[in-house]
Amino acid sequence: MRNTIRYKIIKKKRRELCDYHGICKNIAYKEVYPSLMKGKYKNKGWSYLCKTHFEQEKKKFKGKLSYCSVNEN
Repeated sequence: MRNTIRYKIIKKKRRELCDYHGICKNIAYKEVYPSLMKGKYKNKGWSYLCKTHFEQEKKKFKGKLSYCSVNEN
């Protein structure tokens, strides 16, 4: 997987895309930080996720996933 952030230009603004395993092309909904969790996820870093994949990851981490909203402006 590449370390580049993919994006689309929508209404003259740059919008990040979901980077879930490099296959999803939806607009990012949240920015998640699994690296803030202890254990085997401490070297994961951060990523952008669409709403669908965000809900999947939230279930996987049992609601303890650190995240913030992506700017909608």
